[in-house]
Amino acid sequence: MNQPSRLATLYLLGFALDLVNIFIASVAYPDIGRSLGASVATLAWIGNTYLLGLTLVIPLSVWLASRLGERRLMLLALAGFASASLGCGLAGSAATLIVWRLCQGLAGGLLIPLGQAMAYRNVPASARAGLTARVMLVALIVPAVALCRPARRVGRCR
Repeated sequence: MNQPSRLATLYLLGFALDLVNIFIASVAYPDIGRSLGASVATLAWIGNTYLLGLTLVIPLSVWLASRLGERRLMLLALAGFASASLGCGLAGSAATLIVWRLCQGLAGGLLIPLGQAMAYRNVPASARAGLTARVMLVALIVPAVALCRPARRVGRCR
């Protein structure tokens, strides 16, 4: 796999991670509510803090990349995202989960603009339409899959 293909794949994976995390909390709300004793309002915060972090950091991505370098910032964002995901999984309270979701959104918010800039800059002009088609495919498929909660019976989503 050549450099442009690796960058495009990294971008698509980062984009998919962000999309999954936007929708995944809503699928898990019943379980989170039961296990953490969270109210409906608290569950909304669990979902919305990810979007808040994502929205806050995207405008800063160009500035951060110019200070730290794109590659270093991408690695930091991936490490931060993984760490925050672990924190979410280990959260023992709704308040802790909200904080980790914010951290997850801050790290995840860097993946889309950084990956997009790196991929499109390195993909030849003749291949950019194909990359854009793959991005749109990911944007269509990932939310549908993320919202599909496996039912006890195979082949059903609820």
